Amino acid sequence: MGEGMRPLTFLFGCLLFVSIASAGNDAEATYKARCASCHGVNGDGNGHAQMRVRPEDLRSPTVQKKSDEELYNAIAQGVGHTEYPHEFSKRGLSTTQIQDLVSYIRTFAASSKKK
Repeated sequence: MGEGMRPLTFLFGCLLFVSIASAGNDAEATYKARCASCHGVNGDGNGHAQMRVRPEDLRSPTVQKKSDEELYNAIAQGVGHTEYPHEFSKRGLSTTQIQDLVSYIRTFAASSKKK
């Protein structure tokens, strides 16, 4: 690699890192705005007390063993939800936002193991 390419490579690496960090922050904000009231801030399923049905614990092995596609479909189209179908693809979330939510939900598995 030529000397002139090193600063560009470094700059690209920095931008990629910032982009990934920003996507993570956006996913966290989306989760808090759209999901936390039912699934709990940490994904434990302990949302507000007035719920008729207890939401899934997103940290559980049952949820974490699902494929990304299964999680995506559950969020986007409400697949598997009978009491409160999500259908967030019809409620204004983009494909990217839903994919980022799937990645964010994956972080709950790691955080539940720390306890």
